[in-house]
Order: sequence, then C-alpha cells, then structure tokens
Amino acid sequence: MNGSGLSNLASKRIAITGGTGFVGGHLIDRLVSEGAQVRALARNPAKLGSRADAVDIITGDLGDADALGALAAGCDAVIHLAAMTHALSRDDFRAANVEGTARVATAAASAGALLVHISSIAARAPDLSDYAWSKAESEKAVASTYAEQAQEGAPGWICLRAPAIYGPGDEATLPYFKMVKLGIAPEPMMSPPGRASFLYVDDVIAAIISSMSTQAGRIYEIGDESPEGHSWAEIGIALGAAFGKRPFALKAPRPLLEVQAGIAEGIAHLRNEPTFVTRGKIAEFFHPDWVARDGLLSDATDWHPTTPLEEGFAKTLKWYQEEGLL
Repeated sequence: MNGSGLSNLASKRIAITGGTGFVGGHLIDRLVSEGAQVRALARNPAKLGSRADAVDIITGDLGDADALGALAAGCDAVIHLAAMTHALSRDDFRAANVEGTARVATAAASAGALLVHISSIAARAPDLSDYAWSKAESEKAVASTYAEQAQEGAPGWICLRAPAIYGPGDEATLPYFKMVKLGIAPEPMMSPPGRASFLYVDDVIAAIISSMSTQAGRIYEIGDESPEGHSWAEIGIALGAAFGKRPFALKAPRPLLEVQAGIAEGIAHLRNEPTFVTRGKIAEFFHPDWVARDGLLSDATDWHPTTPLEEGFAKTLKWYQEEGLL
C-alpha cells in the first residue's frame, strides 16, 4: 500500500474521531482553515461547541460500527484520535483502544480511505501499564484489520506515536502549571534523569497533516524541537521562566508515589470511576527514555517541530490566564 498523497487538503473529505477533545479541536480548526470538508464522530455533539457549524456530525462512538461506517463513507482519509487515557481495568482499555480502533480500521478500509491512527510513544514499552499495552495492541489492530478489509488499491494506514502534548485547551498539564506557579516543579527521583519529548499542539497538527503524504504501512514517531528531548528539570526551568521565576525541583521518590497511586486506585474502584493516577502511570513517569527516536516522521517528510519549549509554554500559560484557570 502506498500513501495517498493528501498534501493539498482543499476540498478533501476528512473524517475525525476524537474531535471533541483537546487535539481534535485544534485539528478541526486547521483542516477547515485549509478548505477540507470535515466529518466528525461525536457521542455528544454539543461538545463540539462553535465547531459544530463547520463540520458534518455523525452521532456515535467507537462501539458503533454503523456510525463509523457512515463517518468514513466517501472520505479520503480517516484520522483516529479518540482514545481512553484512564480506565478501571485492562478490559476497559481493550474495549476502547484496541477493539474500537479495529472498528475504525474496518470502516476506513471498507471506504477506501487512508487511515491515520494517532498512537502514543508509550506503545514502545507495553509492559509498563495497561494504557501502554492498549496502544501497542491498537497499532497491531490497525495493521491486521486494515489488511483484512482493504480492497485493491486502498491507500493504507499510518500510525503516529505522539509524545506528551501540551498547548491551549489542554487540561491534563494544568495541574503541573499550577504547581510551578507555586514555585514547585515536581520530577521523578531517578539517576540518570529521565528524558522525554514534549510537543506543542500546533506541531502535532502539522505532523498529522504531513503524515498523510508519506509512505503508508509504517509507524512513525514524532518528537519535539530537541533531538534528545528534555529532562524534567529542563521542563520545570522552562515553565518557570514563563512565570518569571525559577521553581524548586521537588524530586519525588517512586515508592511514595506508588503508595499514593495504590490508594487512588482503591478509591476509584470503590467509586467505580477511573483515576488518572495509577501505578501504571507512575511506571510511565519513571521510565528513563520517552524521547522520539525510532522511525522519525521528520526523517520521512519535510515536517519539523517549530515551537521551542519556552515559546509553547508562554502561549499555553497565556491561554490558561485568559480562561481564568491560572
């Protein structure tokens, strides 16, 4: 299978899952601004807000094969962003991130559309957590399901392993911003210090669009502007600069965080509500290398991240302040 060459998005029909989320909202804005005809899957269309007027909405979720079929029908590409990031069990992760992705792949292949699956760099270490396992399995589901369903001449699939993403509209990194505002920058206590890619949302959107014109049937990693990523100390200093201060580096010991995560998991199960703070997430937090290195998209296309950490943090901080969140 070869890439379909969707370098010019004007009048192209692009379907999206996860359009009500942080990255999905930015992606819709960019696609619409470039003249694409966007179709979005939404369990609750009201969450699209003002974007609802700019897209064709298919009501449904990843468990609804008919809705996914309607989403992909007649489209040039399907961009699969929707995913579960915290769940009560591996089975819940499997249902959303593996089986749901397989349904998306079936719909895209049956419609003769290019599938761009947004995975995670966590898939590189599937034994760390149920989430990481589910993302690795989702990539396998894309490859096997698309191959089984695709007709002759189908454009194929692409998996993009994204690192941590931040930017205006993101709520996941808000607690970290609040800590640094107080003058504290938490980081894992480990030697040598762990390093990670940390990518601004506009660069992620550009990467997704660029990937649609490259070779299909491959997994690409997308990193930030630093080939060696950043240590947590560097991240804390960069964010502190946006606040005009140098925060105190609070080095957290793994045993303490694991105890706290275990308590959070217990409470979550009693309430039957998933928590983001799990022992799996602590294992991910202490992993030494989340730097994008393998099969880099920047080596296969002309895409390169353009937003330095300090600039991205300043833009994100401004948005939080304008929204009254900080």
